[in-house]
Amino acid sequence: MKKLYYFLVCFSVFSQLLFSQQKKEITFGEIRKNYEKMTIDDIHAMPYVKLYIRKAKAVNNFDDLIQGYRDGRQFDYENKIPYADSAIAVSLKHGSNDDISKDYLSKGIIYYFYQKKYKEALNHYLKAYEYSKNSRDEYHRFKVIYHMGIVKEHLGYHEEALEHFQKCIDFYIIKLNRKLHDNERFNYNKAYFNSLHQMTVINRHLKKFAKSDSLSQLGYKQTLNDRDFLLENGYFLKCIGISKFHKKNYDEAKKDLEKALPIILKRNDYAWASVIYYYLGKISESQNDTESTMHYYKEIDSIFDKHAVILPEVYKSYDYLIKYYQNNDVDQQLYYTNQLLKADSLISKDYPYLSSKLHKDYDRRALMEQRDEIEKSSKRKIFLAKIFIFIGSIGLLFFIVRYIKDQKIKKHYTVLQKRISDGTYTMKDPVNNIHQPAQRKTSISAEMTIEISEKLKIFEQEKQFLKKGITELSVALKLSTNSHYLSVYINEHKGMNFNKYIAELRINYITNLLNSNTKYLHYTVEALANECGIATRQNFSNLFFKINGIRPIDYIKSRKKDLGIN
Repeated sequence: MKKLYYFLVCFSVFSQLLFSQQKKEITFGEIRKNYEKMTIDDIHAMPYVKLYIRKAKAVNNFDDLIQGYRDGRQFDYENKIPYADSAIAVSLKHGSNDDISKDYLSKGIIYYFYQKKYKEALNHYLKAYEYSKNSRDEYHRFKVIYHMGIVKEHLGYHEEALEHFQKCIDFYIIKLNRKLHDNERFNYNKAYFNSLHQMTVINRHLKKFAKSDSLSQLGYKQTLNDRDFLLENGYFLKCIGISKFHKKNYDEAKKDLEKALPIILKRNDYAWASVIYYYLGKISESQNDTESTMHYYKEIDSIFDKHAVILPEVYKSYDYLIKYYQNNDVDQQLYYTNQLLKADSLISKDYPYLSSKLHKDYDRRALMEQRDEIEKSSKRKIFLAKIFIFIGSIGLLFFIVRYIKDQKIKKHYTVLQKRISDGTYTMKDPVNNIHQPAQRKTSISAEMTIEISEKLKIFEQEKQFLKKGITELSVALKLSTNSHYLSVYINEHKGMNFNKYIAELRINYITNLLNSNTKYLHYTVEALANECGIATRQNFSNLFFKINGIRPIDYIKSRKKDLGIN
């Protein structure tokens, strides 16, 4: 139905164009009237936008071509970056510094808001800042300042970010007290509310709760019942809901958050949607509603999995998910553990980059002065700081690697113990009926097959495989057969060669001893190897790992922990 609608709109647009050309040439303004009041990301605007772009190209009108690409960037959710790139390309060639700055800023916003690619966003904000330095467009200059404040907020430089947003608010209030065109008033109001929302969030992070509550209530009242600012009203309502949560007014908090959620989801703001899910989960958790808690926290994971969006505020939800599955679903526990590591890696990767990049390119002068002071005071401190950072990084890496290894060991131990308890940790003939000559692959007679089978059973029951130095020939002589027949039988009926057969018998034997008799948990690896007839410690350890998926030393540690043995 969507495709049909899109086709009909296109047909209507081209029909209008053809009809208008018979009378008079359709203007850019007439085309734009069809979509300029549509909601952001409304794909139904695109047939008109594409018509606008084609007309601009046809008459070499570069100003309108830039505008057309900007409109495409606004309405085509799937192709925002290509349209943004096209706008930048035309602006660089035919536009002013203001045009270039605006288009770099817009592309940065796409990276930041839609894709959460903070590195790319910051790079484009900085380019926008460079081109806006001498601009007479005050609205745009403060828009750049606003978005630099956003970056600083994400970095945790809350006080610095507050200065950015306060500057913006002071500027917007002055403008809003003047006589403005309706479109200008809308833009300044929107910018004012966005800055007010950011100040609300930052004051909460700074634990200035009274100030945060005051600002959120102010923004909520100013946007209430205003259709132009439904989204902004949703953001303020979200802040109010979070505040009520911290005051333990859970029922009211839940109502506000649930009301704000669909508004924010409609805007595809998955970052703030995940924050709402987090607090709804915390409310459910406080009420011991496990089912709802799991639902909300899994929504956070779904957003992270689909959109790679995760904020430091919410990633602790994975702690709950991991603990929930700790004792009843190893696979789910491992999945959420890996997700947590991914989330931690993403946060650790992006935020330090932003920090260094911001101070390098935006606060360069202040940073250079600071650097000179540090170099004058003590070069040794800088050297030591670098060493500490390096050691810290190595320590973190070691911790992560060790954690992953421990989880793998735990998983293999759990699987092995389940096999032992279920009685499936045995070596069984893969051939169900050795009396069927049609299924035999060799010339060994049925009688010989049965004879070897029965003698091997005695061999296994009497644990003759524990004798050191046994060979295929010595076992064959023991069974009163020849090594060829024995080899053929083991290959066909055990599904392995002689050496693997003996190895599995020995490892199965020692594993069962470790599981059933605690005294063996205090044996050295050498002693265990000797106990099951394996000549060397290393060979024993390798065979144990190959057959059981876990090293003997790790199995012993896990078993001791399981039994509460020191």
